[in-house]
Amino acid sequence: MEVEEWVMGHETAQNMLRRIGPRTTGLAPLVPALQRIVNLHGRHVVEVAGASGSAKSEFLLQAAVKCLLPKQGYDGWDGGVLWFDLDGHFDVLRLVRLLQAHIHQEARRRYEEGNEEEDEMEDGEQVLETCMERFFYTRCYSSLEFISALKSSRNHLLRAQTCGKGFRILVIDSIAAFYWLDRSAPFKGGAGNPSLSLQGAMQAVVRELKELRKLSQPTGLLVMASKCNIYSSNFSDTNDWASGLRKDNRQVDSAHEKDSRRSGLQQREFMPAVWQEFITHRLLLQSKVDGTETLFSAEWLRPALLNVDEFTINDTGFMLTNR
Repeated sequence: MEVEEWVMGHETAQNMLRRIGPRTTGLAPLVPALQRIVNLHGRHVVEVAGASGSAKSEFLLQAAVKCLLPKQGYDGWDGGVLWFDLDGHFDVLRLVRLLQAHIHQEARRRYEEGNEEEDEMEDGEQVLETCMERFFYTRCYSSLEFISALKSSRNHLLRAQTCGKGFRILVIDSIAAFYWLDRSAPFKGGAGNPSLSLQGAMQAVVRELKELRKLSQPTGLLVMASKCNIYSSNFSDTNDWASGLRKDNRQVDSAHEKDSRRSGLQQREFMPAVWQEFITHRLLLQSKVDGTETLFSAEWLRPALLNVDEFTINDTGFMLTNR
């Protein structure tokens, strides 16, 4: 009987893809450190952490560029990007320049190989326009606006799937932008008066993100969020400024402790437990001045890996060093 059911082919293509699992994102070629995690897919949540000036936003831009570029001829993923700007640091000119750099670089390579005529290189503007049409940007000024924007994004996802061009990445820059505002907000519980506290706001954010990922099946939706780390040289549980949060929030990964000992500072994990349980990967970015240039490093904390990638940033994006 089972053989007969299999031959009849009752399973649809969508059910088959959902059963097999979401596709990998393939962001590794353009973003340093992501090649260490080769199976990133739409069920993962990547937290890109680091101090101010550690190239977190640049890292997210590189991932967005990889996703927006066409698959044919540009080694991209021909997908859409949902970008939620919570701290006002988004630079649209930087995004355009990165796209132009990769488009022109690929066109020049094909021309030098004799696979493209000189006048065909002008089609790069059309490629750029197509990429930007798949980029959806939302600026939010509070957690309430952020939650509302996530809810309204359901329509974008459904329309994109109808057109056959779904979203592949959802970017949040930065997830902790409204931490202090939400933490200081008075509790307003009760029917018809929902709470806007830190815990309540983050629970709503995680709930909406899960709903968006569910709507993005079968390909899934990779969530990437930046977070600014906070360090202290006299950290203790007794004077922890986040002591009002759940006890689980003060638990630090062993990789975090290793990094803290190396830098001589203790990292304070301040995000609510609901967010800490939601993320599946954590990447630590750091920067240091080496002579006349700024050198950046990327290290995986979750899962903990021994390799540390070092890179610099130029007009075309990241450049891995051989150090």
